[in-house]
Amino acid sequence: MAVTLYPLLAQGQVAPMDDPARLTPGQTRAENALWIENPLSRQFKSSRKVVIAEINGPAEITMIHFAYGRAQLGQDPKKPLRSQIGNGKPLNRDLILRIYWDHEPVPGVECPLTDFFCDPGGDREVINTEMLNVCRGFNAYFTMPFHKSARVELDYEGPVPPGDDLERMLPCYSYVCYRTLDHFPRDMGYFHASWRQETLLLGSREYVALKTDGKGKFIGWNVTIHSLYHDDYPVDENEKFYIDGETNASIEFQGLEDSFGFSWGFPTNATFFPLTGHFNFLNGAAAYRFFIRDSISFKKSLKVAIGFGDTEKSWKRKYSKPDTAVELSSTVYWYQKEPATPLPPLLPAAERGPTLLAAFHTGKN
Repeated sequence: MAVTLYPLLAQGQVAPMDDPARLTPGQTRAENALWIENPLSRQFKSSRKVVIAEINGPAEITMIHFAYGRAQLGQDPKKPLRSQIGNGKPLNRDLILRIYWDHEPVPGVECPLTDFFCDPGGDREVINTEMLNVCRGFNAYFTMPFHKSARVELDYEGPVPPGDDLERMLPCYSYVCYRTLDHFPRDMGYFHASWRQETLLLGSREYVALKTDGKGKFIGWNVTIHSLYHDDYPVDENEKFYIDGETNASIEFQGLEDSFGFSWGFPTNATFFPLTGHFNFLNGAAAYRFFIRDSISFKKSLKVAIGFGDTEKSWKRKYSKPDTAVELSSTVYWYQKEPATPLPPLLPAAERGPTLLAAFHTGKN
């Protein structure tokens, strides 16, 4: 099979490669879309949904790139377009990334593009991780092997019709790099990613980020949390991994910030380490963690949840009151054998945006 190369690190240095001198079979190829040089059917001028790559297998996707749209750059008519720095209109959760494997009718990847790239608000000028980065473009380095076919789509579900205005709003160029394989190895899993968002009382029940059946391994996630009615938000809840039908999680990180590599709450300043990082999000936080060297394997099923520990009775009482509701969102990345459990339906586009801080209404006059 093809040798998998690691991505660029934050300092611009190339990480060590797996035996880079070994001559590998297959060919590296790329498919382009969204730019004016590509067929009209692969531009947002003609459709809200664009297939940016359709590839026959066996092969493995090695990189996906999206360029900023003109609206993201600000479009100051007094300045050259290429000198602008991405301070214009941000993307939001109207734009969905979907990837279908081996002609399956349901996607293995279904996620708002911004959340897939660890940028839930779509307004970060820089995201810098080992697997994903953002800076005047979006780049993903997950290896995505497949047997028969891969179809990569961008689907805009907002109010703007196809045409010049939509083309200016959304990514204006994409390429998908892949390498052909002689065969699809039996021990390979298919890449999956799923986004969820929910408002709840964490003291009453857990937030479930992933629930899937089959054989695979969990390799990372990004999470946001913020309060709907207060400036503070909890970080004492645990991150629980229920493997193969467990009723008690065999992996349980005691503290939200600790599970992402921090302590005593999230730091004040944003951090972007290769495998862990965080930044402020509304009146809460967004954080990511990749389990590249400590992936969590499962043979039958996996449930990933956030909730207070069994002995944290005081926290459960506090966060069971109506005015302590929090909103969580998450994007989970994992590999799994196909066919996998269908992903949960996405929220309607109008309900995907994060809920802003609001006054709590008691119902009294």
